[in-house]
Amino acid sequence: MAFFSKPLTRREMAVLLVSLLAGLCLCSAAHWAKTQLDTGAAVCAQTLRLHIRADSDTVADQTAKLRVRDAILDYIAARCPAHSKRDALQWAAQNLTGIQLTALRTLQQWGSSAPVQVGLVTMYFPTRKYAGAALPAGRYQALRVDIGADTRYGKNWWCVLYPGLCRQVCGGYARQQETDLVWGDYLLRFRLVEWWQRRTACRTDRVLVSQ
Repeated sequence: MAFFSKPLTRREMAVLLVSLLAGLCLCSAAHWAKTQLDTGAAVCAQTLRLHIRADSDTVADQTAKLRVRDAILDYIAARCPAHSKRDALQWAAQNLTGIQLTALRTLQQWGSSAPVQVGLVTMYFPTRKYAGAALPAGRYQALRVDIGADTRYGKNWWCVLYPGLCRQVCGGYARQQETDLVWGDYLLRFRLVEWWQRRTACRTDRVLVSQ
């Protein structure tokens, strides 16, 4: 049996072609969206963030935060041999005490006796732009340094321990798609990932290891 019992009119042919094209476009869009969301999830899974929280927003506490940041970055640059996210995470877990002591000594040099807590956590980050790069919103594992005892905290500082966006300490992403997402100018892609993460990602911090 023939698919059509009679020849299609021009109008019917046009409608059929438009319907086929619309279906192809929808399939392509769905595939594109899934690819970008999967890539965004992979970036979150393969990134180790560095997060330093100040005791308050006073000039003294914010200055202390930046001094601690510089000392910790020097510590990481001299010692972090990581060539993968797994290596970086393992290195961070083994060096929590050294990072904590580095922060405490730095504060003491500037006359501060504020306590310092260092740990590995899983937490939500919004989209963050750096010089020449950006990371999509989502839940990331992070090496977090908390200065002081005020749980409200002041303005904090974010960077990336792995891959080494802070001072090119470590390596880069294994897959080109992930590198493109971080280093490329893909605003629509970020909007899609951020829209999804804002609606699905848990905002509760999860402490993995603390010192």
